[in-house]
Amino acid sequence: MGRLAFSPQAGWTWEWTNAGHPPPLLLTHDGRAEYLHTPNSVLLGTGIGVTRGRDCVHLPPGSTLLLYTDGLIESRAHGIEHGLARLSRHAAAAAHHTLGVLCERLIEEVRPPDNDDDVALLAVRVPAVGMPSNS
Repeated sequence: MGRLAFSPQAGWTWEWTNAGHPPPLLLTHDGRAEYLHTPNSVLLGTGIGVTRGRDCVHLPPGSTLLLYTDGLIESRAHGIEHGLARLSRHAAAAAHHTLGVLCERLIEEVRPPDNDDDVALLAVRVPAVGMPSNS
């Protein structure tokens, strides 16, 4: 769960909580990749009423935020750390591509061949000038 917001004072920010999903990946325009870790909270839909911890991060101009399901990175043959490293490496190498090309490449190059789980991938790019885009 998250919220993307823009303000003239702070620029673009991403506020989120983690309910058991893999961590969001932030790609800078120059190709650096950083996982945004926050303490996991109780899974959604359990019926347990808890206060969820939240984190907030500034998104630099031209950066890309990737949200994805475990189907993109998990494998029976390798641990999750292997999948996270693979995603980070491939995403950083393709950070300069359009969002469509970036997503296509990640699904083709990162998804393990032994994983038949579904994949959801959401990519959001912050405008390079820091202002909201009308397009």
